[in-house]
Amino acid sequence: MAKTLLSMQDLQARALAEIRKQPGRSNVRNIAINHVTDERAENNWSLCVSSAGAADANTAARAALHVQNVLRRDYDLMTDPPHGTAEE
Repeated sequence: MAKTLLSMQDLQARALAEIRKQPGRSNVRNIAINHVTDERAENNWSLCVSSAGAADANTAARAALHVQNVLRRDYDLMTDPPHGTAEE
């Protein structure tokens, strides 16, 4: 089954919303989506909590890992096409 491509912003919004649904994680303020460039990797993105807010940082990090595993099944990060081949 093909994965849906999402922009960085859309993936970040979806992941943050899913993390905030977890009990005790509604206060997580911000996450970061990281583009994975290793061609051997199964997925082209990862995520981490950059601001746990009032939530426990370790609990928020565990929730992020869970959400990352769930969302990676259905979504890939949309990437920009390579630069520098067309003349201007």
